[in-house]
Amino acid sequence: MAFEEDSIVQEWMAHLSDLNVETKKMFGCYCLYCDGQAVGWIHDSVLSLHEVGLSYIPEDVKRPGKDDKIQEMVIPLDYVNADWLSQAVQDTADMRRECGK
Repeated sequence: MAFEEDSIVQEWMAHLSDLNVETKKMFGCYCLYCDGQAVGWIHDSVLSLHEVGLSYIPEDVKRPGKDDKIQEMVIPLDYVNADWLSQAVQDTADMRRECGK
């Protein structure tokens, strides 16, 4: 699996610059961390954000079913400027920290 293009990763990161975020190359993707918590992956121009039950994510963002092995929402690059994106990443980090993940 090839790593995402740097320009795509930089675009996601630019729109999350108000947060304490970083990426690490891992498994052919970029793992996204917020406040030291792994919150998702950047790959194939999408951000796969761990599903933690955020109710304000638009309905057209693909959510996993309860029986799916991978519990992540697939957020297309079209949402890189969404007003809710930074809050979703921060809320995911906060909830994962509370759960000890």
